[in-house]
Amino acid sequence: MMIKFTIITALLLVGMQFIQVEITPPTAKQNEITAPTEVATVLKKSCYDCHSNDTKLPWYGDVAPMSWFVRKHINDGRKVVNFSTFHELPKSKQKDMYERIGKSVVIRMPLPSYTWIHGEAKLSQKEKKMLQKWSKEAFKRL
Repeated sequence: MMIKFTIITALLLVGMQFIQVEITPPTAKQNEITAPTEVATVLKKSCYDCHSNDTKLPWYGDVAPMSWFVRKHINDGRKVVNFSTFHELPKSKQKDMYERIGKSVVIRMPLPSYTWIHGEAKLSQKEKKMLQKWSKEAFKRL
């Protein structure tokens, strides 16, 4: 009985690897959000894996069933804001995004479920204040 269970489980795990959730591939940089170097560095470290087309998948990002969760999470994050296509948005939507960025870094971003594994993505208080200041200034410029 245990051997059957092990074989069936192994076959299911192997079979699951053939079911993939697609994510958008990297895009040209001309529509990417523009920011001072210090801000861009923080965005890339803490936000780009879920909010850009320049995602660096972890090793488990290609192993089902975790890959399904990871890729869905990335696709959902990109629906909210995608820094790779930011300048394709109308100015009014960009303005809204700048306002949301300032609020999100204080309230919930990056998500604890992400920083639990990716501790380097946690934002320090200094980084949060820098992103808030930058997004507020960018909001005013639009």
